[in-house]
Amino acid sequence: MKAFLALHLCMGLVEKAEIEDYWAEFWPSYTPGFGKVMSRNRFEIILSFLHFANNSDYVGRGQPGHDRLFKVRPVIDLIIPLFSAVYGPLKELSLDEMTIAFKGKSTLKQYNPKKPDKYGYKVYVLSEASSGYVLQWSMYTGHNVDADADADLGATHLIVRQLMAQYTGKGHEVYMDSYYTSPAIANELANNDTGMCGTVNCKRRGMPRCLRQTELPLSKGDDPVFMRHGKLLVCAWHDTKRLTMLSSIQGNSCVQKRIRSKQSDTGFREINRPVCVDRYNTFMGGVDTADQRMKTYLFPHRSRKWYNRIFNAILSISVVNSHIIYSKCAPGPPKQLKAFVQDIITALLEGYSKRESKKTGRPSMELGEMPQRLTERHWLCIADDRPDCVVCSDRARSKGRRQTKYRCSQCGVGLCAVPCNERYHTLKNYKLCHLDT
Repeated sequence: MKAFLALHLCMGLVEKAEIEDYWAEFWPSYTPGFGKVMSRNRFEIILSFLHFANNSDYVGRGQPGHDRLFKVRPVIDLIIPLFSAVYGPLKELSLDEMTIAFKGKSTLKQYNPKKPDKYGYKVYVLSEASSGYVLQWSMYTGHNVDADADADLGATHLIVRQLMAQYTGKGHEVYMDSYYTSPAIANELANNDTGMCGTVNCKRRGMPRCLRQTELPLSKGDDPVFMRHGKLLVCAWHDTKRLTMLSSIQGNSCVQKRIRSKQSDTGFREINRPVCVDRYNTFMGGVDTADQRMKTYLFPHRSRKWYNRIFNAILSISVVNSHIIYSKCAPGPPKQLKAFVQDIITALLEGYSKRESKKTGRPSMELGEMPQRLTERHWLCIADDRPDCVVCSDRARSKGRRQTKYRCSQCGVGLCAVPCNERYHTLKNYKLCHLDT
């Protein structure tokens, strides 16, 4: 399985149209490393039988204990809790959603026109704002009201409460958008020594009606309007568009910012930006960073099994999280994500040797197959004996034999340094007796 996971990760580094192409011997795109680790048939068999749960334990729909993520639940319960167990985040956190792209048939599939991947599984994510380290991960499985929850609380309130459960009371600040922000969740977090800042819909319960656009029209360049109630601060501001913020951590101060402007003669203009807006712009993108990095080397091939996509995403997030921890702990210059993935692949393959199957009968060359001597890296070494050169030596002819002191370390055949070494490793029809030159 280590070898299978290594090839699985390697396919994210080397993208090809089909899985079969990684074992194809078409010379322009030949990747012999895959065949040296595992045969194509063995890889496809493992992939087709990849399973994470015992079907005999499945609870049918409509019955108590039914889990729509049953097929992948063991992976979620095993890996996701480790994200928060092995890493202590900085003060600023980001809460948002990401989409795991999937266009197949699944009742869990959602449509979100605002996301780059419009069709797929919706996942609620809590991450570290600066690095994008994923701390908590919860997948949307449809409308499901917790019987023990307060009936007055909305679904988004319960999502925030669930994701922030381990981080309340520790002085963290969480940044989120208007889908999650409300006065109720802001007060609850503030009472647990946790700050919150985010955009908010003015029609949310508990929001002052006087800040609605119909009641308080604002134009570009106007000063922001602030209102405070207890621990909460509301800010209405108009820059390129109308924006309403709800915060329990910032005051009613502004910062001078110089931004680009096509209408200005200098190309820039000065604005008074509220501190809550400035902090929101700085720390809201943690989940977007995690989503982008997760998809950089994601397994690129489709699957008919809906749960394989979820497994691929969790595996990719685990790799990215590991890279973030490594970057903060390892001394020396930072290592790029690609090099880190390559190190993981090398470690997974350490000590692994493929079982070679012996072929019977005459050797044959399939159409399009490329000999190994034309595709590998080859170096000459001093031979212990005096072998015949496989290129220019011909014992069938009088004085046609020629011996050499060199041998190819990869192919194991005798070769003259010049020109036979180059001829053998670059031409299909390489034989040329030295008597004919």
